[in-house]
Amino acid sequence: MEKGKSESGCLLTALGLIAGFAAIEVGVVLIAVALHQILGVGVYNPIAMAIAVTGVLLLFAGPQLWFLATRASPKVTAAQALAAFPDLALAGWFILGWAAPRVIGEQAAGMLVGVMVLEFIIIHGSIALVAAPREIAKKAGDGAWWKSERAVFAGLLLLYSLFAAGISAAFHTAWLFIGFWLLIANKFIGDWLTPAAQAEERMQRHVARWGVSAAFYLLLAMGSIFIPVPRLAAMSGSTGDGLWEQHPEQAVMMGALYFALLGFCELYGGFNKLPAKVVQSAG
Repeated sequence: MEKGKSESGCLLTALGLIAGFAAIEVGVVLIAVALHQILGVGVYNPIAMAIAVTGVLLLFAGPQLWFLATRASPKVTAAQALAAFPDLALAGWFILGWAAPRVIGEQAAGMLVGVMVLEFIIIHGSIALVAAPREIAKKAGDGAWWKSERAVFAGLLLLYSLFAAGISAAFHTAWLFIGFWLLIANKFIGDWLTPAAQAEERMQRHVARWGVSAAFYLLLAMGSIFIPVPRLAAMSGSTGDGLWEQHPEQAVMMGALYFALLGFCELYGGFNKLPAKVVQSAG
């Protein structure tokens, strides 16, 4: 009897997660389509406004479907809302770059493809910048300055900055290099909002965000290969023959969904629920 209830609960949770994800994805697409009509075409259309409102409602209904399936009732704190704002703003920026790039720049979609390439490096860097300096400094027995935590952190940051500079040069824009620093800062906002006295909790949520970011990125990157989306006004800034270069809408849609999911995780405190043993194994 208990086994049957457990299996039923797992199935309900899985269905809730799938339904929630689908609602967020459909919401993002509807918002983009509506904005393309309103801002891109430049003609007021009450139907497009209704589609936009429907998209926003679906977007925020997605997490509620997760909570309904898991019977959770999370609370939103001011710190969580502040930590979520950059991710949700980035999701909106990606939607604009997809639906009406002339609002933020004709080649916005091409640059946003570069942002998603940068994000792959930043995900790696967000955990390396935290774990590597601490471990190297801990194992260093000779007290050499270049093995200190600060020196290792600075060296790694310089290395990742060189990668970012190379990507910026490839896309012929300095904005990507600036974006690298902004995205790195975004990975640590939640840490800065956690009191210094709660070092263990800070590490716990940082590892949780890293793991969730990596999972979302890989899953959505694979999805961008197989799931077609409308091109709308997305224009490529590259002449290459890669999928994202030929179809920037795939990468921009992925970016909007990726940052929206991260934003909702921040908003509802999802990064504060990782078991301590997972953090210890990652450290």
